[in-house]
Amino acid sequence: RGSQIQQIIDFSKEMLTASVEPLAHVEETLARLSTSYDLMIITKGDLFDQETKIARSGLAGYFKYIEIVSEKTEATYRAILAKHALVPHHFLIVGNSLKSDILPVVAIGGRAVYIPYHITWAFETVPNPTLDHKGYVELEHMGLLPDWIEKLSPRA
Repeated sequence: RGSQIQQIIDFSKEMLTASVEPLAHVEETLARLSTSYDLMIITKGDLFDQETKIARSGLAGYFKYIEIVSEKTEATYRAILAKHALVPHHFLIVGNSLKSDILPVVAIGGRAVYIPYHITWAFETVPNPTLDHKGYVELEHMGLLPDWIEKLSPRA
């Protein structure tokens, strides 16, 4: 019915303007890391939707590069690294999806930190995830990342 269609449209409009609340530890972690590293956000989805989400999050200023892609695959990551003249073994991705963030980057020779989130789309699940975490590290939350990076490669 028309009234139901209008309700769907109204919900959709609300979603496009709703505030975006960063997860715990995200903003302080980005603030800390952005003083020493060139940060890049790689997100997938509709260009307009992702651009507005990034803007509404208040986090855009921490990123030197923003890449919005339709899919996150090995080919996608290779193209992004080539575009920014980066080599995989100098690239570290941090993400909450084994399928889209972690495994493709590890497969092309990059480093990865997996930070699981309690809600995961069925599309993003991996049927038999690597149980020994081969090629990536798992951290409990984003706030642990700066110290982990510091241990990995202390800066003088």
